[in-house]
Amino acid sequence: QSDEPGPWRLDDALGTPDWFEIKGTFRARWENFDEQFRAGGGGQQHGIFSRTLVEMTVRDEFLSATAEIQDSRVYSGVSDTRLSGGDVNALEFLQAYVAGEFTNAFTPGDQLRVQLGRHTMDIASRRLVARNRYRNTINAFTGVNAQWGDPEGTRVRAFYTFPVQRLPGGQAAREDNEIEADEERTNVRFWGASAFVPAVFDDTSAEFYLFGLDESDARDLNTADRDYTTLGMHWRRPATPGIVYWELETAYQFGDRGALDHEALMQHVTLGYAFEDSMKSRAELLFDYASGDSDPNDGDSGRFDRLFGARRFEFGPTGIFGPFSLANLVSPGVRYSSRPADRWQLMLTHRLHYLAEDRDAWVNSGLADPTGNTDDFIGSLSEFRVRYDIEPRSMRLEFGAAYLAAGDFVDDVPGATTQGDTLYGYVQTIFTF
Repeated sequence: QSDEPGPWRLDDALGTPDWFEIKGTFRARWENFDEQFRAGGGGQQHGIFSRTLVEMTVRDEFLSATAEIQDSRVYSGVSDTRLSGGDVNALEFLQAYVAGEFTNAFTPGDQLRVQLGRHTMDIASRRLVARNRYRNTINAFTGVNAQWGDPEGTRVRAFYTFPVQRLPGGQAAREDNEIEADEERTNVRFWGASAFVPAVFDDTSAEFYLFGLDESDARDLNTADRDYTTLGMHWRRPATPGIVYWELETAYQFGDRGALDHEALMQHVTLGYAFEDSMKSRAELLFDYASGDSDPNDGDSGRFDRLFGARRFEFGPTGIFGPFSLANLVSPGVRYSSRPADRWQLMLTHRLHYLAEDRDAWVNSGLADPTGNTDDFIGSLSEFRVRYDIEPRSMRLEFGAAYLAAGDFVDDVPGATTQGDTLYGYVQTIFTF
């Protein structure tokens, strides 16, 4: 065992008893981009954002109670910056639940955990349900969540929840970091189940999932009433030095979007190689497809809905930037990552982005040509990211940049506010305690 001291933790400093745990993180980030790609105009946008998370748990042999406070704020010169519920959520209970944990619930050695209350979720690849990492605020759900696992690694989950609506709403309230309690809307229900199988064959694993999203009279959420069922499979071979690894995910979505019949598809492919070098280098080929709506006037809905998923790890930085997501998109790309020196991590990504359907929108910009007469090439996104662990497992410095080179679609589409390229940059530091 190493004699070096571990990272500083609040638990240790307070000398808390075994039945009580407290932990958290603090992150501060500066973001800036110079050309507005979204419809509606505006030029340079920037801001300083902070996110503080403090989680406390009390437990006995079978039962526990957890409360996690989130304080996500914005500072400095944001009067011209569009803010959303993804940016600001001041002094809020992100999680507040009780849980029971039971051993040998159904089979020898198995574990059953049942949560009741407000909580966060990461499921499968995180493309459709995620606890957000880069975004300044985090998705939360209130309801019941049961998770079961056996000693061989098989895991099953089932949940029924009400998604939490982040407040306050409106630009002025967010600029002022107003404190307003988030709300569960009982007219929006999100439920589902997933099953993880650790060994499909050789060293591959797979996870199968079923999600349901039911909305009724959701006009106050500024969405069409959605009644979707999403079926999917996530199958992967993990990265191991000296071998080719891969990841496949397919999801099929069907139901109703308001008065429209809804049917949509998503497909992801990663093909990579992990080099046997001292830098732990990896090279990957990437491909994503998410269907769009082929005809805005045919009474059908074909645009894939990414539900509550994360997108930073796939399509570049989000925050005030975030130009792409799994909706009406075809995106091939390449990625390289490595650890060039002790405590350092490097990532380089280049992706091309096309409309899956010419008559549907570039969703994250609000730009569309319903006639389909514009070119379908939105543009390319090049990104680099560098991380340095100032103190391993305690303090990390991260900085990066992304360059969005506009394609012919941006040159020709009605309503485009700029035909220039967009440069985004950020610097952040994260302290874990």
